[in-house]
Amino acid sequence: MSIRSNLAVILVAGTMLGGIAYTAEAASTTAAQTETKGAVVPNKAIDKDVGRLSQDGAQALADIQATRLAIFNAKPDEAKTFINKAKDELQKASKDEAVFMKAEADLTKPTKAPVAGDAKADARPASATPIQWLPVDSQLTLGEDFKATPEKVAAITEANKSLKTSDRQGALEKLAVADVDVEFITAALPLNQTVTDVGKAADLINQGKFYEANAVLKDVTDNAMLNIVDIYGQPYKAKAEKPANAAAVTPSTDKAAAPKG
Repeated sequence: MSIRSNLAVILVAGTMLGGIAYTAEAASTTAAQTETKGAVVPNKAIDKDVGRLSQDGAQALADIQATRLAIFNAKPDEAKTFINKAKDELQKASKDEAVFMKAEADLTKPTKAPVAGDAKADARPASATPIQWLPVDSQLTLGEDFKATPEKVAAITEANKSLKTSDRQGALEKLAVADVDVEFITAALPLNQTVTDVGKAADLINQGKFYEANAVLKDVTDNAMLNIVDIYGQPYKAKAEKPANAAAVTPSTDKAAAPKG
């Protein structure tokens, strides 16, 4: 099964998906069981990289999407209100401890349906220079080789109880004891570029250039990358050489292009 099958809603919802993805498909999968690991302690680096989210960043993303929707619905006053909120929230988020340093080349680009004009952007090589990333949403999912057993299903049930109380470390420990391979998938935006683009969009909106502002804001969400780390601290790319099959994280408001009328 695809461990990223539910990621299409990440940047649309703008909220953290707290539970572990577990479906009937997972229970019936015939994939080979993950190679037995020895005594495992969840990697503490997970908490630093993907265990925390920026609440201000997540709210800024929601307001960016609300701005685009207001533009589409020809509501300029609402668009101005939401974009100004997003600017303020990004300023707060820039000081958030959840911000992490990583090279774009070390992250995973979400796959999406081909769009005319995107080929040039996709051809650009990912930078190997570490920059600041703003984590805005995440999901805890089962590894690709998960095979359901009574012990593992019970561990997942207990881990989900811990997640409901925001006890991620407790959830990880319960999963590790049962040798359940789990991955954190975090959607992150390049901080400095996002701040710059949102400021540019705000200026365009104030000038009445709503079509141009919407295009800039679309770029903001298109710049999102996925940071994937499993419970044992192994980067996803190091575990499998096959291309990541991440779902698109393009906002549902992509059809917004210009105010009606």
